[in-house]
Amino acid sequence: MKKSLGQNFFVNKNLSAQIADIVLKEKPDVIVEIGPGQGAFTQFFIKENIDFFAVEKDDNLSLELKHLYPSITVKNVDFLDWDFSELDPFKEKKITFFGSLPYNVSKKIIKKIITSEFFNSPSFFIIQKEVAEKYCAREPNNNYLALSTTLYADTKKLFNISPESFKPRPDVNSTFIQFIPKTVPLRNSKAFEKFLHDAFRQPRKTLKNNLGRDYSFTKEDITPLLQERPQHLSLEQYLYLFNNVA
Repeated sequence: MKKSLGQNFFVNKNLSAQIADIVLKEKPDVIVEIGPGQGAFTQFFIKENIDFFAVEKDDNLSLELKHLYPSITVKNVDFLDWDFSELDPFKEKKITFFGSLPYNVSKKIIKKIITSEFFNSPSFFIIQKEVAEKYCAREPNNNYLALSTTLYADTKKLFNISPESFKPRPDVNSTFIQFIPKTVPLRNSKAFEKFLHDAFRQPRKTLKNNLGRDYSFTKEDITPLLQERPQHLSLEQYLYLFNNVA
């Protein structure tokens, strides 16, 4: 194990079986497991007649996985560098992404997945509890992460996981969370994400303070919304603002 990779191996056997069962109930055709490590979950997934990709950055763990499970496809690469085009033959099939993710890169990994054309089925992750709560936040306690994610996925917190389920034991609690694909009609998602980012530039200020110098709006009924703080608005209200930028 390389500590620099931020690995905390899942060692709760009963809970790993329960989690794998929840994932498999979605009846995926393909599972992509990110950072399978020592195979705590892999051992359950391979019992099913499905295509399976294990994307493991650690060289030694990749070799061990290939030895333990010769029937699976092991990609010895950083998931953030992995070329999703390898999933092209499975585009028409249900692809489920799963992983107990390194805390320091979990948001980048999830963003890569949910913004890709291969995110076509509910996917599941174990991430830091505080980050999961941010993903699931809604108005009047909204945040940039939750709103930008809601463009691509609905989020559902399933349950919390104590540090004792991992080795080495992390200093934080974890959460098992589900991301369900969705489509929000939007002409330019990158421009809208920048708009959201600008809206949360100074979270304690009003939207008029945060957006006023860079944006003007075409409708007068927008004025009351601009008096609110960023966390108070829903995705629908932000889309209304964005669609009426002059």
